[in-house]
Amino acid sequence: MEVIPLADNEIEVIGFDLDDESGLRLELAETWLSGEEKTRAAAFKFPVHRERYIRGRGMVRRRLGAHLGTEPGALNFVLGEKGKPYLENDELHFNLSHSGEKAALAISRLPAIGIDIEKFDRKVDIKGLSKRCFRPSEIKRLEGLRDEALQRAFFWTWTAKEARMKATGEGFGLDPGKIEISFDGEWPHRCLAPLDPEVYVSAVRLVGFHSACTVAATNPFEVRIAEPLPE
Repeated sequence: MEVIPLADNEIEVIGFDLDDESGLRLELAETWLSGEEKTRAAAFKFPVHRERYIRGRGMVRRRLGAHLGTEPGALNFVLGEKGKPYLENDELHFNLSHSGEKAALAISRLPAIGIDIEKFDRKVDIKGLSKRCFRPSEIKRLEGLRDEALQRAFFWTWTAKEARMKATGEGFGLDPGKIEISFDGEWPHRCLAPLDPEVYVSAVRLVGFHSACTVAATNPFEVRIAEPLPE
């Protein structure tokens, strides 16, 4: 299966399962990793986390390699000044996020993109995190909600904030409480603040994923959802 070339304003999003051996054999993925990636993989205490890291890096390499016509193991990555990884040739940009066994990969020609995925059933302190990280308008959206409705509203807000933070490479160097998201119904629609730089957000609905997923970029964009490549 060949990948479809990316238009200049597109962000391709691929959802996949980090525990799915049929999607990418762990043994093959590990052969593609750099020495630095192998060292990092070996540092994980629990095998499940090590294996998910290896498969995640392998999926990134396989998809980027397919777009560039390059062997996955031949790709070289560098870290930006804020610690965000980039391809050495800077031709394509990417961002990877995972929540438990679910992962989402974004690839684009746009220079600044971010993605975040969170499973709706992930256990977090919604009240405490909202108080510390949400704006009044965002907290108001949670009022009166319970159970899954509350989880969904919280994580759609959270993923939009984190995708915004990752798009510019700031991560938690940017206080999530300084970010304000507006919504179109349930879905993140606009980033109202901060506006320097202006960042655009869009909800991504991945079939079969009981998760919130939001993608962000510093340019207007269209989302294209793609399937993982077969081995």
